[in-house]
Amino acid sequence: MPIDELLHGATCNLLCQQMRIIVLNNTLIAIAVAVVVLTGGLVSSAQTKAASGAKEIFRDSDGKLVSNNEFVDIRMANSNYPDATIIRILDDGVKEFRLQKIPQEGMSAPEFSVRTLDGDNVTLSSLRGKVVVLSFWFIACPACRAMKPHLNEFRRRFGGDDNVVFLAMTADPKDEVEKFLKKEPFDYLNAANANPAMSKFAFRGFPKNIVIDKQGKIVYWRSTVRAWDKFESVVRSELAMN
Repeated sequence: MPIDELLHGATCNLLCQQMRIIVLNNTLIAIAVAVVVLTGGLVSSAQTKAASGAKEIFRDSDGKLVSNNEFVDIRMANSNYPDATIIRILDDGVKEFRLQKIPQEGMSAPEFSVRTLDGDNVTLSSLRGKVVVLSFWFIACPACRAMKPHLNEFRRRFGGDDNVVFLAMTADPKDEVEKFLKKEPFDYLNAANANPAMSKFAFRGFPKNIVIDKQGKIVYWRSTVRAWDKFESVVRSELAMN
């Protein structure tokens, strides 16, 4: 065979081998890219699924599960306090919020004395043995006025139960309170000029909603209320106590 044909055949064989290698390499690269794309897609899908399935849970200071509304109420109970909520991500990706204790709950309520618009003198000691539901408000408070219809409805849930007393206190003058309540009724017992009594509770911000048990201990301390079911359950639980 002539030398040029030998050289041509050798060159062809070499080129073919190189082409096979290139094709093989391209195939491997294509497979690798496909794996990366597929894996990325799977990861992205898993992340999307995890994100869509992510949820939050809320616990009080004792570790009991609470609703989102109750979570908000507790955090707003003392808005002037530094927020000590503990947040952590659980192994299943759930975000857990653990609330701080409301310091007023569990404390003995201070002795107070107020005169209602009807002229009756009311003291905490005179209410011993009854559940006392307090509301601190004032006429020019938008949040207080917005809550008032809800508090009226809340009181109606307990009908004429003599074992619970709904008492509202305001520092506003008696004549201004009487004039205001003719337009916007507040179905609690109302006491005007009550700043001396309210100031014994050492609180900040209005409104304030408090439940005192039959022994004179504060068992519920909130500002605005979103978790009305919790509010009601506290009152009914205390009414059931001997």
